[in-house]
Amino acid sequence: MDSKLIIFLIISFRVLIAQTTDPLPSLMNDVDRESPKYKTSMERYYKTRSMLRTVAPQILEKELEDAQYIVGPGDKFKLYVYGDLELSLDFTVLPEGQVYIPSIGKIHLSGITLKEAKARVLEKAKNYYLNAELSVNLISLRKFRVYLVGEVKRPGTYFVQGSNRVSDILELAGGVKDWADLTNVEIKHSDGESEVIDIMKYYRFAIKKQNPFLKGGDLIFVHDLDLKKPYVVVDSRIEKMLETTRTVRNNRRIYRLLENETITSFLDRISAFNSETDLSKITLIRDSVENVMDFMNDYSKFEKFALRNKDVIIVPTFLSVVNVQGEVLNPGAYRFEVNLTANDYISKAGIIEKSKPGEDVIIIRKDTGEVLKGSETIVYKGDTIIVPRKTREDIRDYILILVPVLTMGLSLLTLINSTK
Repeated sequence: MDSKLIIFLIISFRVLIAQTTDPLPSLMNDVDRESPKYKTSMERYYKTRSMLRTVAPQILEKELEDAQYIVGPGDKFKLYVYGDLELSLDFTVLPEGQVYIPSIGKIHLSGITLKEAKARVLEKAKNYYLNAELSVNLISLRKFRVYLVGEVKRPGTYFVQGSNRVSDILELAGGVKDWADLTNVEIKHSDGESEVIDIMKYYRFAIKKQNPFLKGGDLIFVHDLDLKKPYVVVDSRIEKMLETTRTVRNNRRIYRLLENETITSFLDRISAFNSETDLSKITLIRDSVENVMDFMNDYSKFEKFALRNKDVIIVPTFLSVVNVQGEVLNPGAYRFEVNLTANDYISKAGIIEKSKPGEDVIIIRKDTGEVLKGSETIVYKGDTIIVPRKTREDIRDYILILVPVLTMGLSLLTLINSTK
């Protein structure tokens, strides 16, 4: 009887604890995660990139400047009181823009800077907490909606924070389309004001002024290229060099031509100067006349060469490859990657049962013609890898050839003997 009573009391105690536990935090987290718009929030984007594992991310590039950050609904504060009475009070800006602080009352904080908001709270709190030291801090940034439209891959509504910039939402949207004009990105604010930024200057030259912070209700409009304004056509010809053949793939894009822009500044702006570009064969087509420019040896000659509307620039790009031949599943050319071994490329081509990887693998250097052996050898651009066959496979082939010959010989010999 005593044991049954003890079991009953333990079960009752556990039920009482379960009922008194507040399920709201975990419930709210689940609701937040299951929201259809959670997939368009920076929080989910950061989690996908494994940048953090917290419920409410605070991704800041530096300390918030209280003279610039605008307070809005959802921002969370904490008021600290030090002295004979020590306590801390949490309060959140409500949708109507006000906060309610116990023992202090109502204060309107929305739409003003963080510096002004702190001053308002302290000014009113000092009338209720005499001879005490007061401090106000912003402890959590609000989430708000912004709208992305135009030449982007996934236009729509996105959830961001005040610490996010325009480049963050463009990345969250999967980037822009080929017809987008990144020199003409318009931001329309909820107060009716608007601004136009050239985010290409941020991507290329790290000018943060051209990549401003987002505000609640912003509408970011990525305009398409206006062919009524000056433009330049860039034709990137990627030449894929193989042993006996050469294939060419064209990639054409249109870019806005800035005022008084030279060919060198333009190519620098679109990041055409890189290790994969054949700088000695950049071609300018103007009025159906081709002009080959050797930037490798005569760069200074073209520094002041001004571009014109509808110019066409051909930028040849060599696609560095490594050739894999021999006993592999898919022999051919594979894109060169730094610091990979012959074994890495053989794995890409597919090892078959007949292949003999290891120390018998042959690597032929493109530049010197030197012949090396070993699958752990580092491969350079243009090298050729030859995977030999296993010795037993060669023996098997010889046997398959010799057996029919011997059979025919024996048959012929038997026929001659029978004839005699």
